[in-house]
Amino acid sequence: MAVSEVSNQKTIQEIIESSSKKTETRNTGELGKDDFLKLLVTQLRYQDPLEPMEDKEFISQMAQFSSLEQMQNLNTSFSSVKAFSLIGKRITASITDESTGELKIVEGDVTAVKISGGKVFAVVNGQDVPVDSVTNVTESYWNLTSNIAAYTNLIGFNAKGAVYDSQTGDIVYVNGKVSAIQKGLYEDYAVMDGVSVNIAEIVTNSPSADPDFMKDYLESHKGQQVSVVIMDESTGKKVAVTAKLREYEIKDNKVTAILDGVYVPVDSITKITPAQTAESSSEE
Repeated sequence: MAVSEVSNQKTIQEIIESSSKKTETRNTGELGKDDFLKLLVTQLRYQDPLEPMEDKEFISQMAQFSSLEQMQNLNTSFSSVKAFSLIGKRITASITDESTGELKIVEGDVTAVKISGGKVFAVVNGQDVPVDSVTNVTESYWNLTSNIAAYTNLIGFNAKGAVYDSQTGDIVYVNGKVSAIQKGLYEDYAVMDGVSVNIAEIVTNSPSADPDFMKDYLESHKGQQVSVVIMDESTGKKVAVTAKLREYEIKDNKVTAILDGVYVPVDSITKITPAQTAESSSEE
């Protein structure tokens, strides 16, 4: 049986152009570096065995892949800088509604910045807005009172700060990884994840005398927002905080927990360390 010769072998550029014409069902409408690498592997897999790709052609296409990767990394860096500069400002953006697929307009003050999956988002009214979808930027009233962008270099680092009770004056020091910077009405906050705390009591409108109430409450609220009173064992000081409960442990009548999204005033931060050298949250 004769082997039929493979003809008209496509180059990477031809495959890209062909794929670009089939983007009606894609959400992005563009090819990324992962797509480029898959195309290169596909081209190598189905190349004509009688006329394989020459070394110089392969090297040339790998150089194209490397250039594309560098350009995308540079674009991500630019997007991050752009997003951080938007914090505290009022923006208008046009985004796609995930449920209906229709375009909708989002308008409001940028209160935080998130980086997820290599993409950069500005948080407006609790909604993640891709920075590339921003169409208009104006100065917000609250941006005139503070420079929140000055604290964005804390994101991704472990920090030590303090939460406080404005009525009693009690202060409790905490440690955690800064995931975002949040503008407040009177002060700015570092939003910390992975904060280890000692829980003294649950803040609820329905208190209970049941000895298992705290355990039952924490078990049913894992992964949810909780309002709890945390305590500094060395000083006995107590402060109420609201955050997301990641996990908890009850041992010898002592309740410890890991909280995400703890709001810590940036002015209270006294120590900053790289994320990979996080120190114990019990250390002050």
